[in-house]
Amino acid sequence: MSISGFDPDILQDFLTESGELLEQLESNLVDLESMPKDPELLNEVFRALHTIKGSASFLALTNLVEIAHAAESALNAARNSVITIDHQAMDLLLGAIDILKQQFEELQSGASELTAAPTELVHGLVLLGEGNSSSPADVAKDASVSSDSAEREDGFTATPLNLSGAKSDLLNHFVDDLEETIARAQTQISGLLDESNRERHLSALQESAEDLLPTTEFFEFDEMIELVKLLLSASEAGSTMSGEIVEAMVPRLSEISDLIAAQSNGIREGLRLSCPIDGLAAQIESLIAGEVPDHASNSPSSCDVTSAPPASEDSAETAQVVHPERETEVLQDSKQDLAKAPDKKRSPTQTPEQTIRVEVSRLETLMNLVGELVLQKNRITSISDEVGVTADINPELSDSMGLASDTLSRITSDIQVAVMRTRMQPLDKLFGKYPRLIRDLTTKTGKQMRLVIEGGDTEVDKSVIEELGDPLVHLMRNSADHGLEKPEQRTAAGKDPTGTITLFAAHQGNHVEISISDDGRGLPRDALVAKAIERGLTTQAEVAQLSDEDVFRFIFHPGFSMAQEVSDLSGRGVGMDVVRTNIQKLKGSVSISSEFGKGTTITISIPLTVAIMPAMMVGIADEIYAIPLGNIMEIVRPDETQFNTLIESQVLRLRDSVLPALNAMEIFGIPEQDRIEAPFAIVLQANGRVFTLMVSSVIGQQEIVIKPLDGFDETGPVSGATVRNDGGVSLIIDVSQLMRDSTLMKSAPLMEAAA
Repeated sequence: MSISGFDPDILQDFLTESGELLEQLESNLVDLESMPKDPELLNEVFRALHTIKGSASFLALTNLVEIAHAAESALNAARNSVITIDHQAMDLLLGAIDILKQQFEELQSGASELTAAPTELVHGLVLLGEGNSSSPADVAKDASVSSDSAEREDGFTATPLNLSGAKSDLLNHFVDDLEETIARAQTQISGLLDESNRERHLSALQESAEDLLPTTEFFEFDEMIELVKLLLSASEAGSTMSGEIVEAMVPRLSEISDLIAAQSNGIREGLRLSCPIDGLAAQIESLIAGEVPDHASNSPSSCDVTSAPPASEDSAETAQVVHPERETEVLQDSKQDLAKAPDKKRSPTQTPEQTIRVEVSRLETLMNLVGELVLQKNRITSISDEVGVTADINPELSDSMGLASDTLSRITSDIQVAVMRTRMQPLDKLFGKYPRLIRDLTTKTGKQMRLVIEGGDTEVDKSVIEELGDPLVHLMRNSADHGLEKPEQRTAAGKDPTGTITLFAAHQGNHVEISISDDGRGLPRDALVAKAIERGLTTQAEVAQLSDEDVFRFIFHPGFSMAQEVSDLSGRGVGMDVVRTNIQKLKGSVSISSEFGKGTTITISIPLTVAIMPAMMVGIADEIYAIPLGNIMEIVRPDETQFNTLIESQVLRLRDSVLPALNAMEIFGIPEQDRIEAPFAIVLQANGRVFTLMVSSVIGQQEIVIKPLDGFDETGPVSGATVRNDGGVSLIIDVSQLMRDSTLMKSAPLMEAAA
């Protein structure tokens, strides 16, 4: 089925609207398995699928409509209490969702054909729709059994129609279109006798036959296909025929159109009508070859088309015929119809949202402009402060400029918040995919598990959501494969045989914390230590100094795995490394807590947005750097007595902790002759570890706009650049990278968080 001829805007509207329904549909189906008789949930799932199918049928996406219709039929049977959605039924429904998702991806990529659903899947869903829970193989067998045919008095052989899925659903559209086209063709055939307009009627007849052919081929009506091909051959050859040949051809073409009309009437009654046409075909082929057969005026058909059953006005619902030139109009009409019936999609207590769709690229542009506005606001504020301390400036002018600067700062902040909110999306958009993941993992691992989701309404920037997908999938798989035990093991340990994975999210200041907890076996410290020593990540002498979290963090090292064997879920030692890498891209951190035999919790902390953030500006010799405020615990000015040397490295004793003291001028390669005193210690934390960075001066807090360093060689652990209040450019220190790159942090394991 070709889809290349459709207006891209229409397809994009369909993908956007139906894509949202499909995302919610998958989550609702998993809920339905545990609440199979919930009428509200059943109706919601059914309506979503029905809307997708309806929009797809207007676009003639027949492969998509076929699988959607089959799944819809199964859900309708559940709504009518004919069947109950059990595990086997849900496997089929989720299989249908997988096919729909694949087809949506194909539409998005501009594929010329949509993948057809596997026959056994469609048949299995059809059986469910009929109230039969037999296996898909049984359905295929049943579908292959032909119904008995019967010969009628009018000479037609009648066979009951046996259509399934989308073909049955589109039948009324097909018949209406067929009758309209045949009526046109009959007028065009009669017009062939008018010699002055013969060419025009031949061209129109050829066009009608071309319209009929793909439709009849899709429905696999072999008898009708043959008739349409004869009609097409005759109309194509008509321009070369003599007047005598055309006159002999007209009654035979009329016979073809009458036979097709009779078959169309039979379809209305659910019958496939066949009639021998060998003689008719032979005569038309002779006429095309320029030969006039004997008894040219006689019709060779053995069927009486005049007694064929007329179409009953009540035999089928009126269907809307969709022609290519009316695609846009019909789609818009369907959208208006849906808008006029909100009670079918919403509960009475819900207030319809007033929304407008905006392209992501426009939001990106707007966010960039806001960033520039923030930079200019910072610049104006700096100039205003300078003017305020200038002695020879008129005090009234200074006050007015200060007031204008404050007003600009407030309005800019409001605009920034408003624009950021347009990019904010609830984590439910991401979390809604995980119930299906846990269901699939339950089947793969043979374990019993449930997923509890809390805080799905927590909102974060769209770019953050996009980067969180892979890390959370890895953590879920890790909890399912490594964390939770087999049911018999849990029972022996006095636990519920069904393990629980909890996904939790909440705002913490200007950050969002997401935690994945399981009530499984927990992390074994001794086994992790042994593996770390084997891998050369630590030594036996250092082990006693390591806290539990320090040991647990070994699992984030590339290639580190405790799995005894590699499976399709885990065991290669790459998953947790992916988690750490992706979270660090978001300027976030990961921490682990675990109690052996009780379970494990992994907590991710990420900023609400990674485009604009508060930072502390610090001086390192003559250069000014920005440190993200979220990484700063405190700033102190220690005296000489607080410094010591340990393992040839400088450390700072701060209250009850001994922390690595990194020299910023060494790290950023400041030449010896340019170095100055560094009396300030910035206490930093990243990924659960704490250390200090010694800097020359502390300038103050600013709101910075992060600019990437694309095309530049980075010097030291930096993640980007920003424009300061004074118009200069400062590099932004990547605290996580600073920690990883520091030789001191690698060689002094005892000087970690809470030392």
